[in-house]
Amino acid sequence: MKGRNRVFKVGALHHIYQRTIDGYLIFYDKRDFLVFFTLICTIARKYNIQVLGICLMYDHIHLLVKASSKKDLSAFVREYTCRFSRQRNIRYQRKGDFFRHRFGSAPKVEEKKARTAIAYLYNNPVEKHLCGKAEEFQWNFLDYSQNDHPFSEPFTIRSARRVMRRAVAEVRVLRESDIPLGYDFIDRIIKGLTPKEIRQLTDYIIIQYNCVDYQDLSSYYDDFETLLIAVHSNTGSEYQIKEEITPGSDTIFKKMSATIKKMTHFKDMKEVLALSDMEKRRIAWILSAETGATPRQISKYLQLPLT
Repeated sequence: MKGRNRVFKVGALHHIYQRTIDGYLIFYDKRDFLVFFTLICTIARKYNIQVLGICLMYDHIHLLVKASSKKDLSAFVREYTCRFSRQRNIRYQRKGDFFRHRFGSAPKVEEKKARTAIAYLYNNPVEKHLCGKAEEFQWNFLDYSQNDHPFSEPFTIRSARRVMRRAVAEVRVLRESDIPLGYDFIDRIIKGLTPKEIRQLTDYIIIQYNCVDYQDLSSYYDDFETLLIAVHSNTGSEYQIKEEITPGSDTIFKKMSATIKKMTHFKDMKEVLALSDMEKRRIAWILSAETGATPRQISKYLQLPLT
């Protein structure tokens, strides 16, 4: 089906679903998540897209949005897809298209279907065994509705170290101009920060850029607490989008990342992905032995053609 035949309803909640061309992983660490999140929130404001849900899984993306026109919706998806792909290609030294050209979308006109889509999106990490409750997963941003530092200890600028104060100030300047964060910028501002400070800065960045309309999200229920109860009791479903379901737990990707970190000759995942296919296959043997990952999971993780 061509894009012009995409079903669109003004005022309806639309479920957006995206995967990469080869099913490869999109996100490896905080930098990937933050680059994408700040970009998508900035572009949503540009096209006046109302965002009710974002869930960034390792190998796919779910959004719940409202748009004033199909043209705005398509322009929004096209721009963040192209800009993130360009940045990510530079980061990981790859070429060509990254996301599948056609994204999945489905309008949820009835409130019952909208609530089902809400539960489905926020429970994705629960279904993939990444957390026990939806709000415990950082990258669906659900807990940021109630807390401005849900995944770190609170801090005050006045008592923070100089390097932390400088990082916060630089983030604030970019946010005031609605400029998303890039990989080089993040690498530079986290240099010298402790793991605790990086967690605090991550929460700060998310709060500053966050575009999720929690008030409208809660309007589908009596209040936010009722929303949480509903999400906890119902995993939701999606029948209108042809989603590729990958069996197994996504915790395997965390295990592989932990194994890579033990290989002290690699400073960053970008060094691993820059290796030749032959060198990657040597690492694949190690990942298989250490984690028990399947050939398909290793292929997705190392961005290696499955043979």
